[in-house]
Amino acid sequence: MPIAINEQIKKLKHDFYVEASTKYFDKYGYENAKMSELAAILEVSVGTIYKMFDSKENLYFEYIIAKKNHLLTQLNENAGGDPLENLKLYLRYKYEPFVANRDSIEHTITSDPFFFHKLNSDSSQVMSCIYDFIAKQLSNILDQPLEECMRSAILFKKLSDGYTESYIIKKFDIINAIDETISLFLDGRRTLKISKK
Repeated sequence: MPIAINEQIKKLKHDFYVEASTKYFDKYGYENAKMSELAAILEVSVGTIYKMFDSKENLYFEYIIAKKNHLLTQLNENAGGDPLENLKLYLRYKYEPFVANRDSIEHTITSDPFFFHKLNSDSSQVMSCIYDFIAKQLSNILDQPLEECMRSAILFKKLSDGYTESYIIKKFDIINAIDETISLFLDGRRTLKISKK
């Protein structure tokens, strides 16, 4: 029984640290974040934070996972009956925070070429839930079975990752980027379907 209690306490601490770091990273970004300042906010030692997360980078990825969980919550609360509008909603929730936090994310992306790969392969269930959401919308739009749309969902997500990454090179208007992402993806699907005939 004490082991279960200790695990629960550890999880509560973990969640508390992630919540506090989320507010901190939102305000200061990755590059300007100082673990000593975060430790002062949490009223713990820097070593305590590193004992739980190993590195600043690992804590930052926990922050990104928390952001993705927030995105999923927003989707679940606000998605409607129109699958095309749901995809636009997904892209808006994805692009707006990226544009707002561009400076704080840019350093991590430019210093880590595997940034998006790490985000997509995190061990949490949030990514599979996001892929399920996208696949469901594509299934309705393309009139295909849900199972057949899972690969398309991954490709759609990767295309939108490309848009966010390209924003570092050249800024874009969010509304145009949403329409371009959907148009490019669906036109590409149609072209592929025609060429296979």
